[in-house]
Order: sequence, then C-alpha cells, then structure tokens
Amino acid sequence: MIHSARQARPTSTLRRTASATPSFNTTAAEFSKQFNFQHLVNSPLPSPALPSIVPRHGKKPAPRTIRLAVRVFARLFIYLFAFTLLYAFFTLARHALSSPTPLNIVSVNVNEYKIAGQEPASHDAGPVVVTDSRHRPKWTVAIPRSAEFPLKPSQYAQICARSDDIVQQLHASALHSHFHLGPSESRRTATGFVDVQEAHEQGLLSPPTVGDAQLGPASTGIGEAVRAQSKMKAQAYDEPKGSAICEKSLTFIMETADAGLGKTLLGLWMAFGLAREEGRAFFIDDSNWAYGKYTTFFEHPPIPSCRPPPATQRLPCPRQTRHLVISTTTYQWAFGDFIESLSHDRHPHNQATRKHRAFSLARAGHDALFRLTGADADYVSSRLADLDTTHSQGSLSIGLHVRRGDRHPWERQYSDSYIPHLTYSSTVQALVTAALGPVNNTAPLSAAHQTHHYPPRILLASDDPETYLAPEFISSTERAQAQIQLASKATLDAALPGPRPEAPSRDQDPAFIKFVEPNVGWEGGFFASIFWGLGNAAEGRAAARGVREERPKKAPNEESLRLREYVGRAYLLDLKIL
Repeated sequence: MIHSARQARPTSTLRRTASATPSFNTTAAEFSKQFNFQHLVNSPLPSPALPSIVPRHGKKPAPRTIRLAVRVFARLFIYLFAFTLLYAFFTLARHALSSPTPLNIVSVNVNEYKIAGQEPASHDAGPVVVTDSRHRPKWTVAIPRSAEFPLKPSQYAQICARSDDIVQQLHASALHSHFHLGPSESRRTATGFVDVQEAHEQGLLSPPTVGDAQLGPASTGIGEAVRAQSKMKAQAYDEPKGSAICEKSLTFIMETADAGLGKTLLGLWMAFGLAREEGRAFFIDDSNWAYGKYTTFFEHPPIPSCRPPPATQRLPCPRQTRHLVISTTTYQWAFGDFIESLSHDRHPHNQATRKHRAFSLARAGHDALFRLTGADADYVSSRLADLDTTHSQGSLSIGLHVRRGDRHPWERQYSDSYIPHLTYSSTVQALVTAALGPVNNTAPLSAAHQTHHYPPRILLASDDPETYLAPEFISSTERAQAQIQLASKATLDAALPGPRPEAPSRDQDPAFIKFVEPNVGWEGGFFASIFWGLGNAAEGRAAARGVREERPKKAPNEESLRLREYVGRAYLLDLKIL
C-alpha cells in the first residue's frame, strides 16, 4: 500500500469556528466564556437602519422646538406660495373674462382724426384717442381753433376729469388685450399721452394752417391775443421780448369763480415756482379776472424771452405736457402729482418733506411776484420801516388776523360760528409771556409789561370792521394798515356831516316824504354775495341764490371794478404787513 507524501488540500467548506458557534456538548461555563459580548462592541453595526450610538459628524441633535418651528414655517411658506398662485390666477381670469368699456376707436375720416366714441364737435374741447403708426391707442387733448382763450375754469376741470377716464380705459384695454405698457407709460405719467405738437408732427392730428387766427398769440405775442379776445388794453407784462416760440411754458389763468383772493394768490405763487423748477416760461392771463388788471395791484412779473405757443397747444393736463395751463379748478392735477412724485416713499415721516417742498414753491413765487405797486408800495415801505425800528429797540411785534364772513373754523365746536375774540387775546397773551416773561393779566396786552421800556405791538387785521372795536382788542391792538379801511354802516353814518334825517312818522303823507338813500356798509366780514354785488345789485342777488353765471356775458362796470379794487388792495396791504 503506497502512501502519498503530500498533505491533503483543505476543503473549501466553511465551518463555524468554535468561538463563534458552540457545540451542544459544551458546558455552561465554556459557553459564557466564548460569548462575553465583547465582539459586539468592536464590530460594525449589523444594519444601517438602526440608530447610531454616536452622534453623526460630532454634532448634537437639534432641539425639538427648533425642528417644530422649521416645519411650521415651511408649511406656512408653502401655503402662502399656493395662495399667491391662486390669487394671480383668479385675477388674470377676472380681467380676461371681464368686459371693460371698449375704446371703440373708429376713423371718422375728418382731418385724419381717429376719435374714441364719436366725432368731436367744433365747439367742444376735450381729450381724444388716436392711433399711432403701429396701431397702438394714444390720447391727446384737442382744442378747437375757434375756441376762445382762455376757456372757462369749469371747462378746464372737465377736460382733466375726462382725461382721467381715458387713462383708465387705456389701462383696462391693455389688460384685456395683453398690450404691453412700458415703465414710462404708467398711470401716474399719463399712459399713452401724446403732446399736441408731437401729434401734429406724427400726423395723428391735422396740422394747423398758416392763416389760422389762433396762431395770433404765437406770432404777435399774448398781448395781441388779449386785445383781440377780451378787448383789454395791452399790458407790458404780456409782451414777450423774443421772437421764437417757447420750448416749454406755463400760463396761469387768474379767472376764478371764487370771490376771494387767497386761493388765487397761492396757486399763482406755486405755479411760478413750478415753472422755475421745470424750466418753463411763465405767463399770466388776467383777461377775465374779477378784480381787474394784474398791474393794478402788483408790479410787472418777469418777462420771458420767448413767445407763447398757439392756444391749441396750451393744455390743462397732464402736467408733463409741453405747454401747461393752470387754473384754480385744476390745482389737483397741476400740483397733486408733482408733490406726490417728489418722494416715492409713502411713509408718514416723509409727509413733512413733501409739504416743505410745496411751501418752497409758494415761497419762490411769493418773493418774485408779491410786490405791490404805486402808493401801496410806498405805504408798505414806510410801515415796515417803522416796525423794523421797533424791533431794533428790543420790542416784540405780533400779527393777528381775525377772519369772519363766509369762512368758518374747522373745529367742530366753532364750525357754525367763529372763534371767540377771547381765544385770540389769550393766545397773544401766551406768546407775550413766553417771549418777555410773566405779565399782569389784568392789564391790557400792550401795557402788561411795564418793566420794559417798549411794550409789545399787536397788529390786528380783519375783514369785519366791528372787530377793531371789540373790547378784547380796542385798547391793546393797532391796525396792521390804515391806508384803506373797510367801514360799517354805523361808521359811515357817523362820518356824514350834519344830522341825518329822522324817520317819517305814520301820520305823515308818504307822497311828501323825501327819499334819502341809506348807507350800505361792509357788515360782518367778507361774503361772496356782497363782493359780487358791489356796483351791481343784480349779480349779488344771483350769487346769493347760487345762480350766478361763471363768466357773465356783460363785463363788470367801472363802479364795480373800482369797489372791488379797494377790497383787494385792503386785503393785500394787510397780508403784506402781517
């Protein structure tokens, strides 16, 4: 029998080692020795699904509150995003399904006009919709060449109101037809507006003829237009010095349905400041001013170096038009957008900035235009010199304006009456105390500070002549100006020489009673009906009933203009002194 010297090759069958798998013949001691669980600690985890004993990457797990907050915010973001998508979808669907007022742009085949709605009447001025060469809707303002310049203030207001409707229709049409509007064509900048001159150049409107009568202001100056249309004498401030038409201009219309001067003056000064701010030539039209001529009260304003444009190119809105016309009825279109556009931030803290900007415009116009003329200017100079002497001596001057008439305070408790005189005097007393120290409350205002060599001077102005005789003011105030004084009926009766005729008795025959016209004084303050009735009782009664014509066909007579001139001069003197 032959035996091989090579050793047998071990089989490839895997068998469990004794250390891993115990036999059933081993004892309990040997089993516990073999399985001491030490190998489980040193061996890797048997399954990746089981939690790790050691924190991952050495970081501590996030607290439960943070994880909960993250989940809440994530869900809120998802909900908000979904709500935004739904809101945008329904908004677009609503605009797509809605039926806005169509522009109905049709060609009327008249002078190449393409008007929205209907053919324009020859006597009607207003906005029109035209289409450019790319068939896009645009709008401008068409003023007939036969229309008188200036238009009535109510007409200017109607033009601007209808222009707002046109802009809204263009917005609705753009949303409905998915027409893209550029960033420069936003609603605030008058979407799709084309200036009249550009409309003529682009062929959107018929070009003006050379022999057009309305070219008079552009060829001979605004003074010629005033002479031809209002039959007034030519004013020096109306005559431009240059021969070229102004590139940009602003014309302020003095005509107003308001009998007062305050609103007109404030608008005039702000318009001048706006014209200077935007580099526009400034013109004033007083052809229908209720107080007469501008130069009766003020010096000539600065004369532009160019001529005004034709009347058909002077528009009341939008404000970015090349040649702007401002009336008392178009303040909200002329100044509202400008003041709001000065600051894009709507935060309440910037309200003061916008108001300061508006007052700066008024200040620019006040300093340039509020210059009285004639004897009034000389009186103001002497009066202000007297007040300056008082100030140089260390005294105090306080201006006080007591308004009566048809204006009532905004405070609820005085909305149907007037602020008491005692309130005015108490306020003045507080100002004197703050400036000069404690005073004797029982003494008059001007004599309260006996320790001061020069007592304070209280300058009083009022539209009611009886205010100067009130017990609160008669001994402690002085008139702001004594050049022109409004007198009441009692003052006029006392100023007449000789005794007044007595009232007739009942036994006296009326046929033998001599008629004596009673005096009519300025009673109770400034009332619009009294102002319109100066020299024309019929117009005053119409104003009291609210049926006065905006622009009466018959011009005011010389007596009415003379009396209105006195009222206006008295107000301007008080305003200038205070």
